[in-house]
Amino acid sequence: MRSMQGRVVASSGNKTVAVEVTRLAPHPKYKRRVRKKKKFQAHDPDNQFQIGDFVQLEKSRPISKTKTFLAVPLPVKSKKEKKAEGDLGIPLESQQQELQA
Repeated sequence: MRSMQGRVVASSGNKTVAVEVTRLAPHPKYKRRVRKKKKFQAHDPDNQFQIGDFVQLEKSRPISKTKTFLAVPLPVKSKKEKKAEGDLGIPLESQQQELQA
């Protein structure tokens, strides 16, 4: 099973967080995509997640009656460096003269 991503909505229990997963599904009658939400209980062994954190849920062995997922921090996305304003990767004429000299 693929892993899911969601937002922590409760962390009241010890080593347990409630994660709300939102997905888009077609409406049965109107065929428009609507948001569907579902809450899952996930195991948080270090109590590291707080309300509002985004986590990834991975399937694991059943830990309790309602917990079958393990909460894992999301992998950090690499940020691309922003180019200077007006920089298209092509040097301007004034910059070309400086490069030639």
